Amino acid sequence: MKFLHIIRSLALPCVLLCLASCDVEFSPNAQWKDVPVIYCVLDQDDDTSWVRVQRCYLEDGDIYTPARISDSTNYPQGSISVRLDVYHTNNIIDTIPFTYIEKDIDDGQFAASNQPMFYAVTTGRLTNAESYQLKLYKNTDAGRELMAEAATLPVIPPDRSPIIRDIGDNHNRQVFGFYDRSGSDNSSCHIEWYTYKNARVYQPRVRFYYGVNNDTLSIDLMCGRVRTQSLSATTQSTNYSRETFLTDLKGALESNPAAKKYLKSVDIYLLVCNEDLNAYMISMENRTDADQSKQIYTNVTGGLGIFAARSTHVYRHFASDSSLTRNVGLYYHLKNLGINMN
Repeated sequence: MKFLHIIRSLALPCVLLCLASCDVEFSPNAQWKDVPVIYCVLDQDDDTSWVRVQRCYLEDGDIYTPARISDSTNYPQGSISVRLDVYHTNNIIDTIPFTYIEKDIDDGQFAASNQPMFYAVTTGRLTNAESYQLKLYKNTDAGRELMAEAATLPVIPPDRSPIIRDIGDNHNRQVFGFYDRSGSDNSSCHIEWYTYKNARVYQPRVRFYYGVNNDTLSIDLMCGRVRTQSLSATTQSTNYSRETFLTDLKGALESNPAAKKYLKSVDIYLLVCNEDLNAYMISMENRTDADQSKQIYTNVTGGLGIFAARSTHVYRHFASDSSLTRNVGLYYHLKNLGINMN
């Protein structure tokens, strides 16, 4: 749950959302109103989709102590229900109900045991050609009452693989490595990919594989994030320098003294999100829990929060350079990096 992890890590207590979200006016003397807060990020590659629902509350003094009390932030089990409507043009072609569960969350803003969540098995039910609308209902004796809703578009991957090129050269390489024609030690790997429809942010990463004893392990190394300004562009790209790659890898592996085997294999991943998630992340950048001066983006009608879409699948597998040539060989540099790589 990659981008969802980002949201959980950056999400503020819901009271701050209530006080600072865009398009919401707050009056301390106004009558209390039940305002839900919704977090959901859909990924077509996930077998299960998750929704977090909580509610805003008002507090004159310390806002954090009440946040630890379940009744302050959580709806009682059975009092609300969640569903996802899948649209083709303007017609609903599928309705997916979500089920209540109490789940242990290990990290992020919601980290705690027995956290109320809603989930649905969505394998094969989220497709490229559709749009999605999330709906939250209050369950009453008279039936269900719509409380809040939000819509988002999927990010649609192209049918073409990413390209790895030499810097300053249009030759497409079939091996992951760091080269240029001069053999400079400051050379970079140029990763280029075809754009996704509805995508706004791309986070390429290199999954580096290595062996310890008879186990195959991996570490994910993040390349530069690319925020596209044009949805009509056909390609995007980033450069990952050898120096940065080696520094990142050493920082991730040097705490493990075990002998490591170079497996000569990497995967290129693209973490991609749509405009809704992009706008939310921009609104949260450089913001602290105590900062209420910056508006937080929300696309939820009748409530607050974020409903967005992303993609995180493996994009291409590459063999990795095994040359021992001093100037350009990746394996040469790995053996001399001080991480016990053979």
